[in-house]
Amino acid sequence: MIPIGRKIRELRLARDWTLAELAKRSGVALSSLSRIETGKMTGTLESHLQIARAFAIRLQELYEGLDSAGAALELRKGSLEPARLLTGKGTDLTLLVSGALRKKMLPVTAALQPGKSTQPEQGSAGAEGFLFVLKGRLDLTVGKERVEMDAGDSAYFQASLPHQMKNAGSGTALVLRVTSPPTL
Repeated sequence: MIPIGRKIRELRLARDWTLAELAKRSGVALSSLSRIETGKMTGTLESHLQIARAFAIRLQELYEGLDSAGAALELRKGSLEPARLLTGKGTDLTLLVSGALRKKMLPVTAALQPGKSTQPEQGSAGAEGFLFVLKGRLDLTVGKERVEMDAGDSAYFQASLPHQMKNAGSGTALVLRVTSPPTL
């Protein structure tokens, strides 16, 4: 098992790219990439998405083979500040676990502003997804099927199919989302 920084470095060197070239292709700051590769930081899920796109691979491929060792139980107290990923596109994701890169599933909350959608996603074969609407109204599209969901509704779906969430209400929609393997 390897750390994320080493995996990114190996992918970069296999393409014979400099760190500056990866920064240009991904839009991730050179200094951030340097710190990720040296293990001084892991980066955010958003930066990992940008890096994966630059390599023309899926996020799951970037995460394959990463260190999965962890404690048998992880308790996250409500007083701890969760990791927030502000996408700037009307959708904010909050990681509900630490060490997300070492998990087999990824629980997050997603806050979608009125009329905003997540980016279309499609996981690898066998990927699964679960949504629970905590607040608001949501349209969920999985493959060619679209369903409307209200607070208290849940959906379990094949995340290997193209899927997307859209806020269908007039206020912020808050959704608990779990994907396995981890995907955004």
